[in-house]
Amino acid sequence: MRVLLTGASGFLGRRVSELLVGGGDDVVSIGRSGLHPDGPARTHVVADLSDAAQVEHAARKSGDVDSIIHLAALVPKHAAEDLAATAFAANLMGSVHLFSAFGRQGQANVFASTAEVYGLPEPHEPILEDTAPQPRSWYGASKVAAEIYCRTLERHDQMRIAILRFTVLYGTGDMIQRAIPNFVGSAVRHEPIRVFGGEELRDYLHVDDAARAVMAAWRGRLSGTYNVGSGKGVSVRDAASAVLRLAGGRSALEQHPRQKPATDIVLDVTRFREATGFSPARVFPDGLEEQIASAAAADARL
Repeated sequence: MRVLLTGASGFLGRRVSELLVGGGDDVVSIGRSGLHPDGPARTHVVADLSDAAQVEHAARKSGDVDSIIHLAALVPKHAAEDLAATAFAANLMGSVHLFSAFGRQGQANVFASTAEVYGLPEPHEPILEDTAPQPRSWYGASKVAAEIYCRTLERHDQMRIAILRFTVLYGTGDMIQRAIPNFVGSAVRHEPIRVFGGEELRDYLHVDDAARAVMAAWRGRLSGTYNVGSGKGVSVRDAASAVLRLAGGRSALEQHPRQKPATDIVLDVTRFREATGFSPARVFPDGLEEQIASAAAADARL
């Protein structure tokens, strides 16, 4: 099958590309820059998804595809980068341009969304897919808007789109400034690991399992919205302690007062499990040693 993959050079996309190529599928990737020469995708076209003309040119150049797996997104590395105009241009309009140029009736497609669409829901309850989205970031809001577009597109153009709301991913190659990479970075540099509050629960999913989930949704030709995570809550403080222990325990764990509102964010993953039979092969902190080793090697090269 000929599959268009966005985000092929990203944290999750690299794993999905490897699984597709390993399964014998013909992968066409699209992105603003060239792929790494050792990347598994066989065909790559350069285009900025926020530019409709570039995407249309890419579609003419690459030809028809049987399916679309849309993983690319503009994810702010920190709060100062979370701007409404850039988030909606990339994550909503990028999706509109992509499906307008490459979408076809009868396709079975996948769109990667995020648990950030839920904002800060009521505490102590697993989050169901029918929980009303209340995003607290422009990134989350742009993903809600893109989800609405995908739902409408299904009815308008008679295609299938599985919307996957991913929980927090972890694993080697994570470059986003969020808890686990920050904890790992501090640990390998023997700096204090700072925890603000820390009792709130988070749902961590290894990126390799996330890639398997994408493949399960795609192969199953799913339509609808699905939470994808482990379904298990781990406190931020316990996650930091796990990093400290696996990194050799040479950093201090500093406890600080909470600076902003927080609640538990643990996903109810029943719907996706029943639809696909998927369950994570790794449960946090499984795989964390590899992430720590990779970060330590990178730090040693600096």
